[in-house]
Amino acid sequence: MKTVGKVLVLTLAVSLVGMVSGGVLPFCTPASLAAEELEQVHMKVNGMTCGACAAKIKSNLTKLPEVKEADVNSNKGTADIRVAKGSNHMALAKAVQDAGFTVSSVECECNKGKK
Repeated sequence: MKTVGKVLVLTLAVSLVGMVSGGVLPFCTPASLAAEELEQVHMKVNGMTCGACAAKIKSNLTKLPEVKEADVNSNKGTADIRVAKGSNHMALAKAVQDAGFTVSSVECECNKGKK
């Protein structure tokens, strides 16, 4: 390989390492960055009748930056959401409402043990 080719390969490798260590490539996030603290939020959702309803709610929830994953079940009328610790749960309820559904209850593991 000629010197110019070696320089290009080296430059590309250094850039890629910088992107990975900076968290730009989410599938290559280092363990130290992936160790983010999460909490589980459970919602009872009224008005869901089918998978399309669940998909619409899930789509709205996963657009929020604090939501890491959402499992919406139209048969049970529930949404189980993993969010960054300390997230605003009212924003989650608003996302469900914006999808055209109502939230009848919100439970969070962050409130367990509190009176």
